[in-house]
Amino acid sequence: MFDIEMKTAGRAPAAQPQVTDTKFFCTVTPFYQPIVSADGFGVIGYEALARGPLDSPLHSARTLFATASGLGEMAALERVCWTAALLNATRLGLWRRPDTLLFLNLSAERIREPEFLEFAKRVVAETGVPVNRLVLEVTEESRMRSDLGFLRALMRYREMGFQIALDDVGTGYSDLRVLAEVKPDFLKIALELVRSVHVHTGRRQVVHSLVMLGHAMGSTVIVEGVETAEELAAVRALGADCVQGYLMAKPAAGLPVVVLPDTLAVAPRLCRAA
Repeated sequence: MFDIEMKTAGRAPAAQPQVTDTKFFCTVTPFYQPIVSADGFGVIGYEALARGPLDSPLHSARTLFATASGLGEMAALERVCWTAALLNATRLGLWRRPDTLLFLNLSAERIREPEFLEFAKRVVAETGVPVNRLVLEVTEESRMRSDLGFLRALMRYREMGFQIALDDVGTGYSDLRVLAEVKPDFLKIALELVRSVHVHTGRRQVVHSLVMLGHAMGSTVIVEGVETAEELAAVRALGADCVQGYLMAKPAAGLPVVVLPDTLAVAPRLCRAA
């Protein structure tokens, strides 16, 4: 567990960069959820998430970040979340797993900040994490605020060695522009489109179109929010490259193992067009 400490307490989180001038005190624990290949269901990476204290309302990520935002302490929280996720991934042996990736979320404000880029460079160097194994997730909220300055700031992370993922694709209005400009390494289709996709013709058509678009852009397509065997079979048949969701594993403080039921029947996955 990693602490966001009050400056007045005179303490700093052990083995991570100094967090100063913060009114927000909270213990943050990194959680991880696996992202699984649609062929063979091997883990290709983990998305890093954050939880507050277990016996507190701040255990909810939504409440945790809303509270930090209300106090004007999002920058401090995001720095600690990144550092905690990287240090804990190292402790758990993630980098000893060949080619396994770590997906890190970052808000629009932090992407724009040159100071956070410098922090990212420093924390990667100090932790010894291979930067080519890190994927920066760009949320829909970030893309709604995108402009040329934002896109240039995002590209500095790619120049540093990060891969880029667009999260929640299909829920907003700015996806196509960012897709064209960024050409993301990963395209993550929003869970709202996946719910009951096996019986919802409109959602199935949209998911299929997004899969084809992602492949045309050279992106690996990840479908989020898969919770049932029927949804899994449907998105595999629609050509998804990877899946993420409670059916495979819920987020956990360790690195969850994916154990699908032996009785799970899934349709053959469509091959990516050459």
